[in-house]
Parts: sequence; structure tokens; C-alpha cells
Amino acid sequence: MNVVKYGALALTLVMSQTASASFWGKVKNAFNDCKYDETEYQQVYQFEKETTAKLDEHFTGRFTEQDFTDKPWMKDFRYVIVVNKASRGATAQTMRVYESGLLIHQTKVSTGRENLELRRKNKVCTGAPPKSYWSQTPTGFYTPKYLSKDHKSSSWDSDMPFAIFFDLDNGLALHEVYPKYKEYLGSRASGGCIRQDKETAAAMFERVQATEGATVPMVNIDGTPVLDEQGRVKYANQQFWTSARTGETVKFNTFSALIIVEDVKE
Repeated sequence: MNVVKYGALALTLVMSQTASASFWGKVKNAFNDCKYDETEYQQVYQFEKETTAKLDEHFTGRFTEQDFTDKPWMKDFRYVIVVNKASRGATAQTMRVYESGLLIHQTKVSTGRENLELRRKNKVCTGAPPKSYWSQTPTGFYTPKYLSKDHKSSSWDSDMPFAIFFDLDNGLALHEVYPKYKEYLGSRASGGCIRQDKETAAAMFERVQATEGATVPMVNIDGTPVLDEQGRVKYANQQFWTSARTGETVKFNTFSALIIVEDVKE
């Protein structure tokens, strides 16, 4: 009976070309043991909560426009993108975009829920991560590593249009919000990424993409610049990332954009 029901629905959506990645995940889950019962859920959740480490926070300060004067190297990034991941306050869950030191855009976003995201029950299931993790958006200073216009999340089986990846160890990116979650912009609602409205995501993708290969300051994740032996700020037009999991080092082009994630409760 289920075969007929889901098969007919799938065929309908294919014909109408409206089937999404999340829809196919639901179809797959319908034919597999993918739902925890209440007792099972409580047991697994408690175990995963006790054994899953939280991510480190890297920046305890706050960005102000005075930083462009006090830290002149910061103006050598064409774009400075400031995200406040706080759960409350006047600027909580907002993103400010500066171009050449001037504010050009401000909008609501959604950062990580800061909850434990429980792993999927079976490997074949979708709609949940393969491994449990805390859905944090860690504070810190980041630079874009690579861009993916039509990205799809393998962990959550969902679309991530206009993705600007900045934290590869944790798979975090700025990207367009999935339509049904648009109403949650302005609150913590994501799996760790920074969700934006469609117009902002598309515009930022285009702007950042246009700066690829720029020579920019090298910045540590805590917000301090990388200095040479003479104490001068180092600049580069390539960047290197070493995977915490495999130890492999990968080279990327730079982009003239600095992403600052702060946690400021006002």
C-alpha cells in the first residue's frame, strides 16, 4: 500500500519538476527504520549529549566601526561581514555588511540552534546528521574558503544555494535560507550555518566571488593579524587549510572578505 502511495506521489512531483532533496529523503525514510521510539530517543540522546564535545568559541570581544581606525589592516578587505549570533539584544541574529569601511547592508539572519543535533537512526536515513553534534556557529574571524552556488547538504539532505564556506572543519557557510524556514530569520534556527534571505545571499555571493584572488591580510581566528618577523601584517593571495580530521592540507584562492562572528547581548 505504501509503495503505491509514495510511488504515485513521487511520480506526480517528478512530472511537475517540484521535487526537492528533502522530499526524496522523506520517501526514503518511509521505507526504512528511521524513527526513534520515545524510550530509544531518550537513551540515545542522553548518551550522545554526554559524549559529544561542543565546539570552541574563538572571539569574546565585539566589532565596532572604530576597528577600521584602530586596526587599519581591516580596511584592506573590501567586505567585512559581521554576524551577531546572540539569542537576544538589539542586534541579535543580524548581519552587517561593510564595503571599504562603510555600512552598506543590514539584515536578519539565523545562526545555529546551539542544541545537540541527534544522529540519524540508520545510515540510510536522511533529515538528520550522520553523527551527533552541537549546532553552534562558533565566534571568530573567518575568511571564505570556497563558494558553491548550487550546494546541497549531504548531512541534512537540503539545498544550500549561494553557499560561501568559511569553516571547513565544521562545514559552515553563509547561504540562502530554505523557503519554509524564512519566517525564522532573526532567531537561532540553523544547523550551524548562517542563513540569509534570498536577495542578500545572491548579492553577497556575487560580490564576494568578484574578489577572488585579491591580496588580503592574514588573520588568526581570534581576530589578531598574522605578523612577519618584523612585526608587520602579512598579506597573501592564497590560503591554506589543514583538515583537523585527515591532516590533509588544501590550497584555496583568497577572497577580499572577512567574516566576523560575535556573541553580543545588548
